[in-house]
Amino acid sequence: MSIQVIEGDTPLEAWRSGCALLLNSRGEISNLVTTINQPCAADDQWLAQHSPARFKAGADDARDVANTLFPQRTYERVASRADLYSQYLKAHDRAHRWQRGRHAWGTYFERLVRFPPEGVNQLERAIEKLNTWPQRNTTGLVFHLSSPAVDSPRTRGGPCWQFAEFLWNADDSLDLVVVYRNHDFFNKVLGNFVGLGRLLHFICSSTNKRPGKLVCHSVHAYFDCSQQQLRNLIQ
Repeated sequence: MSIQVIEGDTPLEAWRSGCALLLNSRGEISNLVTTINQPCAADDQWLAQHSPARFKAGADDARDVANTLFPQRTYERVASRADLYSQYLKAHDRAHRWQRGRHAWGTYFERLVRFPPEGVNQLERAIEKLNTWPQRNTTGLVFHLSSPAVDSPRTRGGPCWQFAEFLWNADDSLDLVVVYRNHDFFNKVLGNFVGLGRLLHFICSSTNKRPGKLVCHSVHAYFDCSQQQLRNLIQ
């Protein structure tokens, strides 16, 4: 199995490197592994400047993509983690009642705090373990984003983020490792990287740990646009 590896200091740098590789690889790559050394070093302006919706009709807004992984604005308004979970789920469920609401499978943050069918809050469970385990455990903090009990097989479409794991390092930093089934570098990846960095920052702030690296395995990396549209997006 061939694996291609790229690295960047920031989400923007790593995303641009992945796009450049795809442009030189006929538009798709199997098993692309991206390491971001400072995943929490993100600028909100990146999402506005490099939003796919600016360059292609019907494309995603990068700010919405990041929000599906971590609702930053809601987090900044609340006083506690419990309030974050409660207010997010209220807004999420209200959106689902709209005729043109969110996709049927929900959002990634919902899967983190209310995993179907039992409704397990995987995020709070991990925070509790990091705050109470008497010794460092390098593996064992795993999140699942896809469930065979509720998700049917799909060639495209969500949930594309399948799995996440936190690695608790000897220097008390946390690395976040994620696996994506399909990964669209035009519509999704910059927003994904920024959202994952926000999620990592939230976990570290809640557990007195330091943010480490983000490692992303894109099993199928591609872009859903013309080559010129992708070049325009990354400039």
